[in-house]
Amino acid sequence: MRIKRIYNNNVVMVEDQKSEEMIVIGKGLAFGKKAGEFLEEDRIEKVFTLAEKSIGNRLAKLVQEIPIIYLSIAEEIVAMLREKSDLNLDDNIYITLTDHISMSLEREKNKVVFQNPLLMEIKQFYKKEFALSKEAAKIIDKHMGIHISEDEMGFITLHIVNANLNQRADQLIVSLQLISEIIRIVQNHYGVVLNHDSLLYERFMRHLQFFARRVLDKDGKQLEDVSVFQLAQQEYPEAFQCVERIGDYIQKSYHKKVTDSEKRYLIYHIITLISNEGVQE
Repeated sequence: MRIKRIYNNNVVMVEDQKSEEMIVIGKGLAFGKKAGEFLEEDRIEKVFTLAEKSIGNRLAKLVQEIPIIYLSIAEEIVAMLREKSDLNLDDNIYITLTDHISMSLEREKNKVVFQNPLLMEIKQFYKKEFALSKEAAKIIDKHMGIHISEDEMGFITLHIVNANLNQRADQLIVSLQLISEIIRIVQNHYGVVLNHDSLLYERFMRHLQFFARRVLDKDGKQLEDVSVFQLAQQEYPEAFQCVERIGDYIQKSYHKKVTDSEKRYLIYHIITLISNEGVQE
C-alpha cells in the first residue's frame, strides 16, 4: 500500500493496487514515513474501506482531533452490529458514532451524565436496537472500564437507528415524538393498552418508522392509492375515525397532509393490531 496522506503517526490514508483509497490505523504506523512511500502492511491494525471518499476524509479529520481509541471502539461496535443483526448500516455511522463516543466518554470521565428525555420511547419502539446498544456498552467497558448509563445507551440506539434508516438525527427525534403520539391516539380511541411485546406491535412500529419518515421528510414521497383507501373506509369505520384523528394531529402539529393511501395502510395495520388485542370493530 502506498501512502497518500499522513494524518498523524497512527492514522494514514493509503492507496492499494486498484487505486482504492482507505484509512488505516496502527501504533506508530507512519513514524519516519512520507507521502508516496510504501507502508508495511503487517503493522496495520485497522482498515477502513469506505465507499464514499467524503466519509473517509471526514473520518480522517475527526481522528486528528480525538484519541484513536474512540475510533477503534466505534469500529468494533459496528463490526458487532453487522455480525449480530441484519441492519443495513450507512458508512456515516463510523463518523457519528466515533464523534459521539468521544464526547460522551469524556463527559463520563468527568462524572457528567446527560439525561435522555426520549429513553422510554427509545426502549419501547427500538427494542432490538436498544439491545444492541447494551452490547456496545460492553465493548466500551472492555476498552475504557466505563459503565455507561441507560440514558447513554439510548443515545447510541439513536445512532444505530439513524444509520439503518439513513435519517438525520434531528428528524429521527421528531419521528419518535410523532410515533409516540400516534400510539397514544390509537390506545385512547380504542380504550386499550397495546401489548408492546407482540409481533404485530413490532410490525406496526416498523411501519410507523417509515410512515413518519415519508410524512416528515420534505423530499419524502407518500404512497398514493385512493381507491383502496375508499374500500377500507367503508369496511372499517372505527379504524377510519382513528386514522382521521391521526391525520388531523399531523396536519395541526406538522402542517403536513397525510395522503389517502397512507391512511389506508395505517388502517390496515391498526385493524390487524387491534383485532389481536381482542377489540372488535
